[in-house]
Amino acid sequence: MEEVKNAQLELVSDGNTLVKLENTTQMQVSVQRPRDESKILSASLKELDTYPSMAREALYVKPVGKDDKGEMKSVEGLSIRAGESLANRWTNSAYGCELVSEDDESALIAGVFLDYENNTRHVVQARVSKFYKNRQGQVVQYSPDRFDTVIKANQSKVLREVILRSLPAGLKKEYENKVRKILKSDTISNIRNSLMERIETLNISLELIERSKGKAIKDMKKEELTEIIGLTNSIRDGETSIDEAFPCNKSGEDKPDLKTKGTLV
Repeated sequence: MEEVKNAQLELVSDGNTLVKLENTTQMQVSVQRPRDESKILSASLKELDTYPSMAREALYVKPVGKDDKGEMKSVEGLSIRAGESLANRWTNSAYGCELVSEDDESALIAGVFLDYENNTRHVVQARVSKFYKNRQGQVVQYSPDRFDTVIKANQSKVLREVILRSLPAGLKKEYENKVRKILKSDTISNIRNSLMERIETLNISLELIERSKGKAIKDMKKEELTEIIGLTNSIRDGETSIDEAFPCNKSGEDKPDLKTKGTLV
């Protein structure tokens, strides 16, 4: 037993040594080959020209509650897909998300973004509860396989948060402006077809969306369809639930949301 324990300690020690060596090497490379921000921006925008359909993946819309008049308000921003695309071009850096700890009540996850060139690090942590409240108001525990899905959804949220905190505001703004320009120039039929494919993939009821928005898909304007695509991106990425995005689901099906218990720090 002691031999096994010692072997495990040696592996941990070796692993830490490898991580330190990798970080040192990355920092040395960043000095020798500093990033060219103008090239990164140009490549990021060119990607949207090459793959214009990416524009429909790049934005998310997330409901944040009703205002004093009872109208639903939302926030908009770049999705995890857009964040990862930009981060992959932001040279001399690395990012990732890991399960830090787990107990009977919850799991702690952490997203990290390392900038070797600027020698900075951003960390976002989130505690994910193993329990949710069902439609009858009862507190129920997730099954193991369902909790794995919840963890993955929350990892996407944490990654999006840490990546977008770490990248320059100008890069994000220019990219978002380009995305919106592409969406504005797209045909309404393309946007509608993309939306129909998306809701089928996510198993969202068309009737639910139309009841929530008060009109048929065929009667919606381009801006309205684009907003719904943003909502479906938010659902796909675990930023919100179907019920929160389209708050008029009357079915009795038990669908727990993927919200994180606690706050991001």
